[in-house]
Amino acid sequence: MKTKYIKSFLLFLLLGCCVSVSAQNIQGVVTDSLTNEPIPYLSVFYEGKGVGSITDNDGNYKVETRKGWNKLTFSAVGYVTKVVNIIPGVTKNLNVRMRSDDIMLDEVVVKPKREKYSRKNNPAVELMKKVIAHKKNNKLSENDYYQYNKYQKITMSLNDVTPEMLEKGMYKKMPFLKDQIELCEETNKFILPISVDETASQKIYRKHPKSEKTLIKGMSSTGVNELFATGDMLSTVLKDVFTDVNIYDNDIRLLQYPFISPISSSDAISFYKFYIMDTTFVDKDKCFHLTFVPNNSQDFGFTGHLYVLADSSYTVKKCTMNLPKKSGVNFVDNMDIIQEFEQLPNGEWVLKTDDMIVEMTLMKIMQGFQIRRTTRYSDYAFDELPQQLFKRKGAEIKEADAMMRGDDFWNQYRPVPLTQTESSMDMLVKRLEQMPGFKYVIFVLKAFIENFVETGTKEHPSKVDIGPVNTMISNNYIDGLRLRMSAQTTANLNPHLFLKGYYAYGFKDHRSKYMGEVEYSFNKKEYLPREFPKNSITFSYQYDVMSPTDKFLKTDKDNVFVSFKTSTVDQMSYVRNIALKYENETQFGLKTTVEVKNSKDEPTGGLAI
Repeated sequence: MKTKYIKSFLLFLLLGCCVSVSAQNIQGVVTDSLTNEPIPYLSVFYEGKGVGSITDNDGNYKVETRKGWNKLTFSAVGYVTKVVNIIPGVTKNLNVRMRSDDIMLDEVVVKPKREKYSRKNNPAVELMKKVIAHKKNNKLSENDYYQYNKYQKITMSLNDVTPEMLEKGMYKKMPFLKDQIELCEETNKFILPISVDETASQKIYRKHPKSEKTLIKGMSSTGVNELFATGDMLSTVLKDVFTDVNIYDNDIRLLQYPFISPISSSDAISFYKFYIMDTTFVDKDKCFHLTFVPNNSQDFGFTGHLYVLADSSYTVKKCTMNLPKKSGVNFVDNMDIIQEFEQLPNGEWVLKTDDMIVEMTLMKIMQGFQIRRTTRYSDYAFDELPQQLFKRKGAEIKEADAMMRGDDFWNQYRPVPLTQTESSMDMLVKRLEQMPGFKYVIFVLKAFIENFVETGTKEHPSKVDIGPVNTMISNNYIDGLRLRMSAQTTANLNPHLFLKGYYAYGFKDHRSKYMGEVEYSFNKKEYLPREFPKNSITFSYQYDVMSPTDKFLKTDKDNVFVSFKTSTVDQMSYVRNIALKYENETQFGLKTTVEVKNSKDEPTGGLAI
């Protein structure tokens, strides 16, 4: 009998444990997308399941989740009902922003297909003329001095990822990716972050004589960028393509395209159609709510919303912009920009928040990407700055230990906390590296992407790189089949002294060709001597075969892709070059080159006839 009771008691405990495992919860905060205020008494439920909850006075909610329940509904009077995808057992924290039902984001709604739009006696146009006339009052460059701190985070993610997708193909061998999935609140799609780049900087400005500089205090790169030496290059490209947007400029350069600002002094009124929607409150400030669309949806303009203070300042409090789907920007499926401004104690209005989300697809057969750029501005000041700050060379100055900042630094300068998946990028990389055969895949990818093979590791960075890879096998009229082995040293060996060279052999003329180069850089380099700005002296010796036009090639003449020619090039010569060259580049783009060179040509092929 005692044994029976013991078994029953153990069974009871087991069932209790099972219930506690299966009945997991999702919790979070629900806020207004415009005012950022919590929304109380909002319904959170599973449609047709009879299970749900409501938010408390602070917008907090907690609701049970079970296997198979993958859509959670948020509903309240005055707000557009939102259905959010979840992954039972994976999604545990979910914050939701609700949009008021009087804010219509659809371009078709604010721009009927057939309408008679007139700018004459149009109250929206008259309001925008006042906004444009007063925008000079909100330009920071009107001050004699200013400074502010800037934090920027760029997160690259695989877009529209589903749990079902991760159970097929190559993803099936990486079950740990399920732990990296998170829900993008703005798009309501699951994303899988694969890299995070952070930059903390300070911007300083002087009006007379005009000078502005960016002082980079900290930089951090985690995720797949760590696997490639070109990771920093990728970050630079992303920052250039997804550049900062200043709506107070007349023209905005974004995605390598020119766009007209909705408050451009020269073109906004003629380029856009404006509509007054309503008056509303944004962070307790009463604002006029306007929408705008281009006259032609295929033009490089934005659609979006402006929230203008309902007072005599006509200041923009908030701006949301998106790219029309018919604009035809290559690879871009969707783009949203959200900017918010705040008033400083001295009355100046400044940019506080600048967020951008871009969804893009390079090829239909490939997984799409999401690029999210999060930017925060703080600590504005307009006091006179020490003149020595502006004497430092370069428009962008990186502090010596910027790449080595620890947690204490980022806890101070990171105003937006990393998400759980963003903070676990190191674990993602470690798991990938532990996969059988992964190091060989990375080796091949590095060879094709970087065109060089690194001989080092993450713990012991490469001191010598082998390549370019695309020059190892080539063909020409004199050499026939040509094999070449090339290598170069990096700053990890010596940040000032660099060696570079190759040995090649032609199987048709049975001759060896070679090149050796020694370069000394007077300024310290991070990886390679070609980094801007150059200030170096180079000695080189070369013996090779080439055509008269090879000297004008911007790429390496042995590039395998240059080997394919529509006609035979037989006019060539054996060239022996000895050169001593000095190069100096200034921060303003001026380059000085002084070279002493001795060259000897031995005609061959068609030139020898």
